Amino acid sequence: MLSGLGTHGPQVSSLGLLAINSILFASAIWLLMRPNNHHKGWLWSLFLLAIIASGSRILLSGLPNIMPVTILVIMVGSKYGLQRSIAFVILVTVSSNAVLGDGWWTLFQVLAWSSVAGVSAVFSVHDNQGNLSMKRLSFAAVWSVPLFSMIVSLSILDGSMSSLEFVLYLFNGIPFDALHMMGNIFFAVWCGVWFEQILSLQTPSQQRIVREDQHVSIV
Repeated sequence: MLSGLGTHGPQVSSLGLLAINSILFASAIWLLMRPNNHHKGWLWSLFLLAIIASGSRILLSGLPNIMPVTILVIMVGSKYGLQRSIAFVILVTVSSNAVLGDGWWTLFQVLAWSSVAGVSAVFSVHDNQGNLSMKRLSFAAVWSVPLFSMIVSLSILDGSMSSLEFVLYLFNGIPFDALHMMGNIFFAVWCGVWFEQILSLQTPSQQRIVREDQHVSIV
């Protein structure tokens, strides 16, 4: 399944890629189907944001590391929790890599963005009332970059690279990390509110709950 060392780590055969993507896709479906009663009306919002994230990652591929994916992962993790956000990460990564290029690094991209989602699920960018905090989101736009970069860079390791070579590899990636960070801040500031509106969408069939005086009636 694995052969020589490629640009982003060991090269994987077509059969290996099929196995990796099949396992990832099956995992995403399982996570989406697994019961979770904490949120209602989340499915269409998640799919819509997955389309936006995947499409923008493809369209902006000419601009290195400038994309809204990381900000969306943070917001989905904060709003929907780890389970839904991992499914979101898998759908976005696998679908966009089918166009941009698939390989061993797909696993590490999923792991890296899932780690970002996990941290944001614990340290939410939403306040106690569930409202988006731009201050927290802007801070997350910064801390998410070194976490993502460190994990995804592990894909290059194949046993022949020394510690010094790996450190130099990370050092050479600093300009791209800076672009990633600036892109995150841009999308947080200019698109954060719009993304939050999509996260808060409700399906037409969802019941509206109207609070009247101290009781709840369903209409």
